[in-house]
Amino acid sequence: MGSLNNRILYACLVVSLSTTAMAEKFEFKSSGLKTQLVELYTSQGCSSCPPAEHLLSTQLQSKRLWKELIPIAFHVDYWDYLGWEDIYAQASFTERQQKHFQLGNISNVYTPGFVVDGQEWRGFFRARDIPKAQEIGGNLSLNWDSESHNAQVNYQQAVRQPKFCYVAVLGFEKAVAIQAGENKGLKVNQDFVALQVRKSAIEKSGENYRCQVLLDIKMAGLAKNTRALVSWITDSAEQPLQATGGWL
Repeated sequence: MGSLNNRILYACLVVSLSTTAMAEKFEFKSSGLKTQLVELYTSQGCSSCPPAEHLLSTQLQSKRLWKELIPIAFHVDYWDYLGWEDIYAQASFTERQQKHFQLGNISNVYTPGFVVDGQEWRGFFRARDIPKAQEIGGNLSLNWDSESHNAQVNYQQAVRQPKFCYVAVLGFEKAVAIQAGENKGLKVNQDFVALQVRKSAIEKSGENYRCQVLLDIKMAGLAKNTRALVSWITDSAEQPLQATGGWL
């Protein structure tokens, strides 16, 4: 009996140690010059969008990635009626783009549509490089615990009054096949795709501003560099004050 109990205790200990070993903690920070938020509004059903998505994909080799800029592809759902439902599209991303229009940040709602540092950027259509930030952004840190699924954001030295806190999970997948619609037959790399986005009011705590959200990210079985975690802080007009993030 004692031997059996010892074996059970040993098995429980091994499971406990394995679970502990799998738990990971991540921390990302940005300070000084603003890390620029580059938003692309796109759709798998839009024939003009693959070149814009390719521009985002080229940032994977850029030394600016995560340090100077954070690209995010928001897949909208208003082209799904053309015969292909975008597997990444979310109605909330369409609403986000419409909100930019209502606030005067963009001139119209269209794809591909870039919003860089909170303002419409049409340089893509003239083959220009993504512009660099010119504004000091303050200190932003993002911490995520894979065991508790808790993401904590801390912001200091606000240039403008912070209002909202965002935390997002980004996905990366190669050669996604489009089987119908305007891009039928194409295989496209889907990089920096917004998979989960959580928005929260940011609260003042002493000299800091903080928010906290829960993110359940399934990491088991994923290849390296297929998920990233990012956060950004905005004012009431959805103008980014600072951003940070990196690979999980």
